[in-house]
Amino acid sequence: MDAHSLLLMAGMVICFGIATFVLAERIGIPSIVLLLLVGVLVGPEVFGLVDPSALGVGLRVLIPLFVAIIVFEGGLVLDINDLRRLSYPLQMLMSVGALVTWGSATLVAHFVAGLSWPLATLFGALMSVTGPTVITPLMRRSNAKERLKVLLQAEGVLVDAVGAILAVVVLDVLLTSGTTISGAFDWAERLLLGSLIGLVGGIGLAYALRFIGSKLNAETTRLSALGGAIAIFIIAEAISHEAGIAAAAVSGIVVGNIDFPHEEEVVLFKGDLTMLAITIIFILLAARLKFADLAALGWWGVLAVVLMIVVVRPLCVFASTLGSTLTWRERAFIAAVCPRGVVAASVATFASISLEEAGFAGGNLLIGLVFMTVIGTVVLQSFTTPLFARLLGVEPMTTLVIGANDLGQLFARQLHSQHHDVVVIDTDQQLIDRVRQHGISTITGDATDLQVLRKAGVERAKAVVALTPSDKLNLLVSQVVRSHFKVVTIVARAENESTSSVLRDLGIMVLNPLQASIDALTQLVQGPSAMSMLLSHQADQSIYEVEVSNPRVVGKPLKQLNLPSNVLIVAIRRAGNLFVPDGQTELQAADQLTLIGTASTIQQADQQLREGASEAMYHA
Repeated sequence: MDAHSLLLMAGMVICFGIATFVLAERIGIPSIVLLLLVGVLVGPEVFGLVDPSALGVGLRVLIPLFVAIIVFEGGLVLDINDLRRLSYPLQMLMSVGALVTWGSATLVAHFVAGLSWPLATLFGALMSVTGPTVITPLMRRSNAKERLKVLLQAEGVLVDAVGAILAVVVLDVLLTSGTTISGAFDWAERLLLGSLIGLVGGIGLAYALRFIGSKLNAETTRLSALGGAIAIFIIAEAISHEAGIAAAAVSGIVVGNIDFPHEEEVVLFKGDLTMLAITIIFILLAARLKFADLAALGWWGVLAVVLMIVVVRPLCVFASTLGSTLTWRERAFIAAVCPRGVVAASVATFASISLEEAGFAGGNLLIGLVFMTVIGTVVLQSFTTPLFARLLGVEPMTTLVIGANDLGQLFARQLHSQHHDVVVIDTDQQLIDRVRQHGISTITGDATDLQVLRKAGVERAKAVVALTPSDKLNLLVSQVVRSHFKVVTIVARAENESTSSVLRDLGIMVLNPLQASIDALTQLVQGPSAMSMLLSHQADQSIYEVEVSNPRVVGKPLKQLNLPSNVLIVAIRRAGNLFVPDGQTELQAADQLTLIGTASTIQQADQQLREGASEAMYHA
């Protein structure tokens, strides 16, 4: 294929990808499902518009670069504090889970799909990955608890590095007749080396962005972030093949947790690049699919995919979460979510090419089973994940914030920082994008539309807070919610007294920002001690509300809790009723506790009362 034909093909891939993504968003179908379908349709097996083999070695160059950008961006959105709270199950999924998946998937590939032991072992290694390219869109579509979303997204980013290196090491052992021991050392060396390069490079890049951002504009900072991420990946790859994915993942987490100027613009820019990379990769990889490879596996291949979903993944999750504070419902939900994505497909493509070049028979069966698993898990779980979240009861009570203006953003970020589940609704896409950068769920649409409200989860919402600058819109949204849904708490911003009066008549709580400021100032003058604590953001004092969700403290009287001595429980809200507790008051699940104390001690109390507390944090 000449240069002009390659140019036309590349242009078609980009255009098809973007058009597919837009169509998927418009009709509400997971974009990756349509991308896989379009990739097959435009490939040589159907219309023949795109032939990835024409790229030759270029395909093996482009895909790893795109994967590095995707993994780096996935790391950017992970909060290190969330990772610390979930460190035990996350570490287990990356270690025990990866090994269990490798072993059990190997058995399925050999005894069910009929792959030889060497190829089955390689397939098992490829299946130890999940992938942020699929997990992140799934989490946006399902309204699972925030910590489940964080755990699955973190697994997708970090286990990609573990699994990709494992697959490459297994491939090297197969092609060079190496030993298992040498392969294990090789895997550990690449993983540790990549992580170290990512840690050092991420710190260096973050502080370089801080310096650049303070001197130059946002555009330069965005380009510098992209260049730095690719540089870290290339340095790791130059030192050790496939160490780049680990470096990209770790550096993304590091950069995402160090503040620097224009950080929001960088995250947006990376998000756009990631979506473009996903569209290109999935179309190119799907276009490589050959129907003959799938036909060669037959129904045994389909059965193997089913077993990967209903046996292998549950084994991985339940082995990895033994001893954790995850409930059985949460473990079941995690077990139901394990779609394979771009890393599995891209590394499998690289492996099949390497096997063909080495004259290793059966590479077509390997690539066929991998793509059958990718397609089967992505298509099935794209539609079933929201359903499982609902059936298993892992959907949290949500607070809907209407309005992504400054007030709405600040309020949503405050709730999100306190681990509340928040969804922000607004018609302004730019404002929505700003909110989304902070990991907050968003819906672009008209909040007076019943379908938009249902999509945002109003039917399971504990509160709807209308904070748009328009009194009339806030009144209308409140009326719609009150008329059609059973929401306990509705709060509306209103500055006009007539609007406030109508809202109060409807039983809706009213917030007048100006009046609230005046009241607060008056109280600061008349009672400075109490109000200074309520309004202060000093690190040494705080007032906080936490929902009891740790089963280890449910049913215990307050006097048996090992709370820090300078934390005071001043009130409990239970089933909509507020009361002052005493030492005999027994905690119930979903109790809302109002705490007063220092910021550090309140954090300790928060960790004890929420799911995830360690054994040392409560009395037996």
